[in-house]
Amino acid sequence: MKLLVPISYFFNTPRSEIWSLDTASGNKKLLCTLDTSNRDVRGKGITGLAWLDEQRIVACDFNRMFKIDRESLSIVDTYEDDELNDLHSLSVDQDSIYLANSGRDSIDVFDHRFKLLERIDGLDNEEWKKRKVGDYEVDSSYFDSPDSGLPFHCRRVPDKWHLNHVFRVSGNLGGKIIATSFSTRSLLYAHTLEAVSSTLPIQPHDGIVDGDYLWVTTVSGQIYRSRLSIPFEFEMVIDLFKVAPYQGWCRGLLISGGFMFIGITSIYEKKKRTSWLNCEIGDTRSGIYQLSMETMDIVAFHDFSSTDGGRIFTMIVDR
Repeated sequence: MKLLVPISYFFNTPRSEIWSLDTASGNKKLLCTLDTSNRDVRGKGITGLAWLDEQRIVACDFNRMFKIDRESLSIVDTYEDDELNDLHSLSVDQDSIYLANSGRDSIDVFDHRFKLLERIDGLDNEEWKKRKVGDYEVDSSYFDSPDSGLPFHCRRVPDKWHLNHVFRVSGNLGGKIIATSFSTRSLLYAHTLEAVSSTLPIQPHDGIVDGDYLWVTTVSGQIYRSRLSIPFEFEMVIDLFKVAPYQGWCRGLLISGGFMFIGITSIYEKKKRTSWLNCEIGDTRSGIYQLSMETMDIVAFHDFSSTDGGRIFTMIVDR
């Protein structure tokens, strides 16, 4: 099986790459470096990736969404919006594209032609006005100062809900749009922001439906699952970093071909958000763990670590 792995970088010139990973041989190959834009943000780049149809992939970076032709690996269409900020992930069904617009605290719904159908807002009008003009306090050097002069779509801002991953659950759940919320440590129904899951001990990131279960990653490497009924009641399946050789910030999740693939990213600064880390920062890695779904044993670790600080948000099966 081959995977497509989007990678961006913490350090040096912002860039977005797409790699191919052969999971059988472990061979990795850089397929392309995507064209930059005049909207580049320091330390940011490609995050989300999903198949739109048999030929095209839809992707996002910090503040734009774009389509990629799989054969040529060139960008063939772009959507830009000055309210896009810190895009984390996207998912696709036969009708729509669902985008986690984390810095805007919204879920944005598009048709396949990039027409914005709905912006499900997690902020009231007053909160949005303050966020837009920079009327907020920052408590970390990670965020851009409100008086930086940067436009909203290029500014790194504190958020309220920190919506990481969004997906639509069809079938007996009635097509509800669900998002993982870092801040509440739960899954939320997008239209009301009500919790639709038990509260997790640590912040969740990605969530996918596979078989009869909803699976989620947490940033500290615990993987949970729940039966497909609301409220989702999560049980831990594996505490990855208790058995894995390397730790990192845990995000992406893929289940395919009898394997679970989990993406982690190297950590470069200890903060409250990384209080769970029990190794030296220099020992963390960026890469993808491959686990057997039958035993939950680690089959391989595919290392994508880089001195430029490689960041992995997701991965998809290549067609």
